[in-house]
Amino acid sequence: MRRKRSLRIIVSYVLSLVVAVALLVYWIIYVIQSASTINELAGRLGSEGQPSWVVLATGCTLFGLLIVGLTYQLAQALAERNYSRKQEEFVSNITHEMKSPLAAIKLHAQTLQEPDIDDDVRRRSVGFILQQVARMETLVDNVLESSRLVARRKGLDLRPVALRPFFEHYFAEARPPIEQRGVRLSVTLDTTATVMATPDALHRVMTNLVENAVRFSARDGEIRCRVADDGSRVRIEVEDDGVGIPARELSRIFDRFHQIGREISERRGGTGLGLSIVWGLVREMKGRVGAFSHEGRPGTRFVVTLPQLGGRP
Repeated sequence: MRRKRSLRIIVSYVLSLVVAVALLVYWIIYVIQSASTINELAGRLGSEGQPSWVVLATGCTLFGLLIVGLTYQLAQALAERNYSRKQEEFVSNITHEMKSPLAAIKLHAQTLQEPDIDDDVRRRSVGFILQQVARMETLVDNVLESSRLVARRKGLDLRPVALRPFFEHYFAEARPPIEQRGVRLSVTLDTTATVMATPDALHRVMTNLVENAVRFSARDGEIRCRVADDGSRVRIEVEDDGVGIPARELSRIFDRFHQIGREISERRGGTGLGLSIVWGLVREMKGRVGAFSHEGRPGTRFVVTLPQLGGRP
């Protein structure tokens, strides 16, 4: 259905373009053949020179603008179709992402309803329910944060944040669930910097980058995180040795709803919001973010740079 709609848009454009070009050619031929008549009529009206060329140039300009307008309309229509398709995929993806924890919560809640269950089983079930609730909270928070960034509502209330204690606390919390999924986490902290940010925004940026790395890493893979001062800026790197990103997609991975190649993303899920949120939050913190991957070599490296408080730009 989507392909048929896109095909109809392209066919309509081609037909309109053919008509516009045919009219342009007809106009050129007509004006050239009628040049003497146009010049004679202009002479009677008191005009000098060769007005036929003015008429020809004016008509060609108008038809040229018509062709440009048609091309612009095609680009807009295809962009809207593409965005609509991504929205549909997003709804499908987030429904799937929320369905899994809901099913798990239901299963463990039913377990808790059983009479005379073992205390260890009860604790595990309660812990699992809380874990899945936290997962759903993250999904909802990402949707709300993405909407805020798109609507450009009230920005972050930036304040000084010392990075070393922040990251020590963050990685202490993040390490256990990552390693429970069979992925090693290597951390290097080489910073004494303070940046203008918010702990919540930094936490969300890191969570999205690390979760993205875990999702695309194989079991027994490794995620390497490094935070280091770099002149007047701080450099935050998150690198994995997973499947990598095709070069053709590197320029689009921070777009809202964009997901890496279907053969990869369908296998690993996701909503297509995480990296767009990273880009938006880093921009609000006056920083930059980039992604680097090499064809034929595993892994992807994300680099966030933030200005140090008091550092020179």
